[in-house]
Amino acid sequence: MTGRVGIIWDSPTMFTHLIEDCGFTAELVTPHLLAAPFFRRSFSSVIIPGGFANPAYSSVIPALRACEGRIRRFIQGGGTLIAFGAGINRPDVYNWLPLTIQYRFGFSEGKPEDKDDHPLGCIIEDYPETISIDGEFQIPDTETDADIQGYEPDKQGPAVRMRMRGAPVLVEYSLGAGRIILTSLHEYPSRRFLRDFCRTEGETLL
Repeated sequence: MTGRVGIIWDSPTMFTHLIEDCGFTAELVTPHLLAAPFFRRSFSSVIIPGGFANPAYSSVIPALRACEGRIRRFIQGGGTLIAFGAGINRPDVYNWLPLTIQYRFGFSEGKPEDKDDHPLGCIIEDYPETISIDGEFQIPDTETDADIQGYEPDKQGPAVRMRMRGAPVLVEYSLGAGRIILTSLHEYPSRRFLRDFCRTEGETLL
């Protein structure tokens, strides 16, 4: 069991302390480092904090797009990636990932739905009934959304793990031996969620 977690961000973040408090190793991966041709590092999982596409907070998005092939191979090889809300009003902002999903930016609060239907629902167990989100997702449907540019139906499409007012706010997608988790929750994840997220049988090269 290993647990070296990469945090893709511009500077040290609270996630470092949260990961280390759970007994795992956190390593900051800056945009310049991620995009550098010499950079190679093995991680069990990778975290991309909220606001990653908003230039007021981060310069991460160009590096993610430049390295989308490596990110895909990391996931296919067994790595787990979680990306929080993009924090900007651009529906195709997750197009650096090997899936088709749209994001609608907007802050709101409410009660989560379906949170007890899957183990990933523990992500908010440290919070009261009302939680904050910074947007919601739209998952293309084969029949009704076939006109979305770039959409290609996938038999292993995203699975909705949590909703708010009927809209997806926590989505899981399997790819090869790994998985992608997308969430627009504007909260830090619970300790139990982080322990489960970091606990894997090995590390994969990014």
